[in-house]
Amino acid sequence: MKFLNRRVNNFWLPAIFSVGLFGFALFYLLPFLLGFYYSFFDLLDGRRFVGLANYADLFSSELFRMAMINTLIFTFLSLALAFVCSFGAAYLLRFSMLGRVIPRKLLFLPIAVPAVSISFVWMWLFHHRGFVSGFFDGIMTLNLFHGAWLYVPLLVLFLWRYSGFGILVYFAGLSRLPEEYLDAFRIESKSRAKLLWYVLLPHEKPRTVYLLLLNMLFSGSIFREIFAVWANYPPRQLYMIQHFVYNNFMRLQYERAATGGVILSFIVLACLAGILFWEKRGIE
Repeated sequence: MKFLNRRVNNFWLPAIFSVGLFGFALFYLLPFLLGFYYSFFDLLDGRRFVGLANYADLFSSELFRMAMINTLIFTFLSLALAFVCSFGAAYLLRFSMLGRVIPRKLLFLPIAVPAVSISFVWMWLFHHRGFVSGFFDGIMTLNLFHGAWLYVPLLVLFLWRYSGFGILVYFAGLSRLPEEYLDAFRIESKSRAKLLWYVLLPHEKPRTVYLLLLNMLFSGSIFREIFAVWANYPPRQLYMIQHFVYNNFMRLQYERAATGGVILSFIVLACLAGILFWEKRGIE
């Protein structure tokens, strides 16, 4: 019977993984390779090879540089705030009575809400005639849909939607921390800041790396909420590389869209390599 189960596992496990690999190659790897290939050609001129001219054209474009800077700024802010909020909330749940009162399953709910539904609620809350602006009416003029304030509702939306998963991951890691470690440290010091810096943060570094990678991908998906509110031309502060790629694709400028997608992919890969290098140095 054990031999039969082993043969079944030896057949089904590779079959299941091969289906996943085939889907990844078909829907992700192949389009990326085609985009990388098209980025070296002028498709409107009989597919003429132009080398790095498309890349030079994009980096000389003020619109693309603005989109790249906006994307990097939002990614950095969202990753930093997600780490602080997730770890801070998990710390409170682990070392206070809140962990016994708050049902942790509720933290998963924001991820399950459709992006379009979130966008409508977001507009109702943060529009210049919305609930939040109306609350401050008579005290100050607050328009969260214009100027520097634009990042505030967007970051609030990102944290509400994606921080719950990080809280659960950190809470699970802190719950696995042996009490002997905590007791031994309390004998040496009563400082909570030192406990956080020398015990808790190093212990949670593998989960921090995992959540940085995941939240970086989540920060790219915020394009859906922005698109649902402002369509393909949002305010300048929220114009991302995804908007640039989408708009050029809709204008049939496929080589510019492909080049922008390749640059975005390399930025993501560079960030992933930096995070993994940081983890490797910590292990060594």
